[in-house]
Amino acid sequence: MKRRDFLRTSGWFVVGATLAGVPGCGDNIESEPSPEPSGPTGVYQFPQGVASGDPRPNSVVLWTRIQRDQSQAPVNFSVQVATDAGFRSIVVNRKVTATIASDHTVRVLVTDLAANTEYHYRFVASGDAITGRTRTAPDPTADVQVNLAWVSCQDYGAGHYGAYRQLLIDDAARAPADQIHFVVHLGDVIYETREDGFQTAIDEQFKPIALTNIDGKPRTVAPFPSGGGDRGGNKFAVTVDDYRHLYRTFLSDLDMQAARARWPFVQVWDDHEFTNDAWQSQSNYTTTSATTPASLDEPEQARRYAASQAWFEYVPAHLTGATGVPGVPSDAKDFTPAEVQNAAFTTPDDDNFVPEANNVAAVGALTIYRSLRFGKHVELVMTDQRSYRSDHAIPEELTNNQLFFDPRAALPLPIVNTFDQGKTANGGSPPATVLGLPNARAASPVGTMLGKRQKTWWKDTMKASDATWKLWGNEVMLARVQLQRLPPAQPTDPVFDRILTGDAWDGYPTERAELLTYLRTQNIRNVVSLAGDIHAAFAAVLVDDFDAATPQPVACELTAAGISSNSLFSFFEGASRTQPAALRGLITVDASASGGSAFTENFNLWLRHGTNAAGAYAATKNLAVAMSMADATNNPHLKYVDTNAQGYGYAKVTGTQIVADLVTVERPIVAKPTYGAGIKRTATFTIPKDNPTGMTVTVTGQKPFPLT
Repeated sequence: MKRRDFLRTSGWFVVGATLAGVPGCGDNIESEPSPEPSGPTGVYQFPQGVASGDPRPNSVVLWTRIQRDQSQAPVNFSVQVATDAGFRSIVVNRKVTATIASDHTVRVLVTDLAANTEYHYRFVASGDAITGRTRTAPDPTADVQVNLAWVSCQDYGAGHYGAYRQLLIDDAARAPADQIHFVVHLGDVIYETREDGFQTAIDEQFKPIALTNIDGKPRTVAPFPSGGGDRGGNKFAVTVDDYRHLYRTFLSDLDMQAARARWPFVQVWDDHEFTNDAWQSQSNYTTTSATTPASLDEPEQARRYAASQAWFEYVPAHLTGATGVPGVPSDAKDFTPAEVQNAAFTTPDDDNFVPEANNVAAVGALTIYRSLRFGKHVELVMTDQRSYRSDHAIPEELTNNQLFFDPRAALPLPIVNTFDQGKTANGGSPPATVLGLPNARAASPVGTMLGKRQKTWWKDTMKASDATWKLWGNEVMLARVQLQRLPPAQPTDPVFDRILTGDAWDGYPTERAELLTYLRTQNIRNVVSLAGDIHAAFAAVLVDDFDAATPQPVACELTAAGISSNSLFSFFEGASRTQPAALRGLITVDASASGGSAFTENFNLWLRHGTNAAGAYAATKNLAVAMSMADATNNPHLKYVDTNAQGYGYAKVTGTQIVADLVTVERPIVAKPTYGAGIKRTATFTIPKDNPTGMTVTVTGQKPFPLT
């Protein structure tokens, strides 16, 4: 299908706000519509609610999906935009058509709007309608406070989306000047699998929990239309209809629908919009063990292409034609039809991108990295950290020996650092082995997360923006999280530091040092990374090179926990059950006899204060004794750790500071239809302008161990 033919049937419309002041149309629609998406019950249905996205000073994208029974016929209906909730001052009243070609979704780019203005919109089909609110961005020169939230990781079967309801409740209680203007979603808005660990809530005994929605029905994902794929114990989406099925299911949640109806979202993807731990168009389902080596090369170009099409249909994003920082060309572009098949990967080029034609077509079908400006003080820089990244530093087929616990978690730091440097390691003479492991990357280019073109765009955007603050939307965590002197799997094995996960920036340390050093050498200040992915809350001061003898602070990072996905702590706690007692004690301690939790998160103490401190607490259950053995050199940049968390982040930004909250909600395994998940704790951070090391934190509520 040619691009112009695709766009004609893809539910993509551009309309101008040219009817300012025109009175309402005299229909029978409710005159004071609610922002809640629970609207029509008639002939026409809007089962995934409404949404808006990518607010700019003069435009915003509106979205919905409509259906009439099970009909596949085109549906003609209207979109209306007004400056008031009663729709008495309508600025847009246009016809749109939803077709089966776009799964009956429509995306409407509304232009010629006023800056920094709240608008109300609705989609109307006969007497059925659904409403929402949105807001445009302030003018780039406006000296105004900007308020935002950021979220990620909403595994449908692992928990309810009560964090969204909590976000709505909390925002309603704020003063008008502090209420949220937009929400940043950093990815994993869907999970590509069903009936496996990604889709199951786990109890403290590490057993599946059967969740139930408000209507009493099981909170599960129904079988895929195609039957799906099945590999490595994972049942996963394969076709575009499979991925559409996931979006329809995940977006049916009423708490998320209410949030999308209330605020415009700015979204990128992470891995699960395509496949777990993805890079380019390759998946990683097959695992290895000490006794069963396996090749993990799984090219999935057709799946990647299908996933991109579904993302484009269900996410309201302004890509083609959207501009960023003046003078920096934008590469963002809408989905483009192509012929794509699965094929064996070829050798990566000098940028570590696989030039195989199907990989090029699949990755190139949609480009989502972009920047948005919000007034004088905020440049929001959204990157794509999946489409152009190189393979993980350590080939998974090499992880089937005693050095490894997992192919991509708790990886030996010396191996990751050397392998990631490729042929540049050791001054251009890479070692043949590292810790006895053959150096599979000795002839490879340096690892990359962004790819050459996106990295150039990122540097140009950061340097050219005159906004006070550059907020970098990071799908994965930027700060190093080091596991100090992790006890070996066998007593005779060497002891060394490890990194928490090789799928985050810790697995691509060379490029991370390049980017953060660029901030320092170019005197680019007031950069704050807003991160997700890791299912935990962290705060960190970012340095130019985490391996330098005297690293220099250059930025800050705030990582919000996932909306519903099982926590980082739960994964490590479950994995530790098969490990020696000394290792398990670094993860969790039964402190119930001394008034603590049966699953005390000693993991937090280990990450903040080192192995000796965590080991002392495991042995004594005495926090004072443990803290007397704290190691100030262990992850000194980490200022806050809460590994057993779900929740969201909130920030208000001015010309002098950022004040941000990392909110941890109660575990969302019970449906709470009207009053949110409940707040367990809130960590509030103040970051002063031009002073990343001046970041301060206060915690209210139930503090995470070992804070008291």
